[in-house]
Amino acid sequence: MARKRMVDPGIWQSEDFGKLSNLAKIVFIGLFSLADDEGRGRCNPVYLKSTLFPYNEDMRSADIEKALFEISSNMSVVFYSCDGNNYYSLLSWDTFQKIDKPTNSKIPDFDETDKEIRRIFVEGSPSDSRGFVPNKNIIKKKKNRIEKVFVPPTLEEVEKYVKEKKLKVIAKEFYDYFTTGNWIDAKGQAVKSWKQKILTWNSYATNDKTKAKASNMSNFEQREYNNLNNFYSN
Repeated sequence: MARKRMVDPGIWQSEDFGKLSNLAKIVFIGLFSLADDEGRGRCNPVYLKSTLFPYNEDMRSADIEKALFEISSNMSVVFYSCDGNNYYSLLSWDTFQKIDKPTNSKIPDFDETDKEIRRIFVEGSPSDSRGFVPNKNIIKKKKNRIEKVFVPPTLEEVEKYVKEKKLKVIAKEFYDYFTTGNWIDAKGQAVKSWKQKILTWNSYATNDKTKAKASNMSNFEQREYNNLNNFYSN
C-alpha cells in the first residue's frame, strides 16, 4: 500500500502547475500519491482512470492521456516505457517528499542511454504517445520550419463551436464519425482543421435541407397543378 504523501502548499502558486487544466492538476497530485518511495509509478491511462476515478463513469482514458501530456509539458515528470509497460518518474521527488526508511522501487529507473527505454508523452511529438490527443494544437520546429500538427478536439470543444457558430451539424455525430475514422476524411486524407471540416459538414447539411425544402415545394406545386387539371377536366 502506498504511503501518505505531502502536498506542498507552494504548488498552488506555481506558474507551471497553474498552466494545467483542472483535471491535469488532479492527475498530477494523483501521480505522487500513487508513487513508490523513489517517486516512480505506472502511467497506463486505463490503470490511472480506474485508480484515481473509480466512480466517475464519464471519465475516459483519453482524458487521462490528455492530462498526462499536459503534465509532461509543464511539470518535472518524465514518462517512459520499458518492456511494454508505461511508467513515470517524478524528478523533484526528493525535494518535496521526505521518507524514512524508503523501500527500493521495483520500477526501472529512467535512463536515456538505455535503448530499451523510450520516452512517451514528449512535448511536440504526439506520435510518441500512441494516438494521444492533446488539448491544443502543437507547434513543432523542423529544420528551421514551423509545422503545425493537427490535434483532434474533444466532444465538448465541438459542441461549443457548433453552439457559438449556430451550425446545423449535430456535434456528436460529427465527433463520432471522425473519431471512429481516426480523423481521416471521406477522401482518405488526414484532417488538418476540424473547424474547417465541420463548416464543410454544415454547408452540406444546409444544402440538403434546402434541397429537401425545394423538393417539397416542387411536389406541392405539382399537386396543385394536378388538382387544377382535375378541376378543369370536370
